[in-house]
Amino acid sequence: MNVRRNVKPRDLGDWPACLPLAVLFWSWAALITFGPLLLLTLLSAAWAQPMREWSAWARVTLFQVGGVAAVLTPLYFAPGIRRLARAARFALLGLPAAAVALAVLVCLHHTLP
Repeated sequence: MNVRRNVKPRDLGDWPACLPLAVLFWSWAALITFGPLLLLTLLSAAWAQPMREWSAWARVTLFQVGGVAAVLTPLYFAPGIRRLARAARFALLGLPAAAVALAVLVCLHHTLP
């Protein structure tokens, strides 16, 4: 009987730097995704202007969230990434999330009024 086969593998990539990197990358992705919409809302409220451009920014934000979900869901469940520690997994997936959100914003900027 092989005892090593029954031992659960240790968490790969459980480094102290993974958690701050995950927070940094996901904060960057959230800022790219929701920042323009929140900034427009804040400025419209500050100057008491009607929110005419809100629907276009909401549509871009919806596409960003959908694009990030469509790209990262298969990656999250990939066997190589599932073996990583939770902090390392989120640090690894945070950078593509920010890149996809930025790519969608750049591609859809011409649809904004």
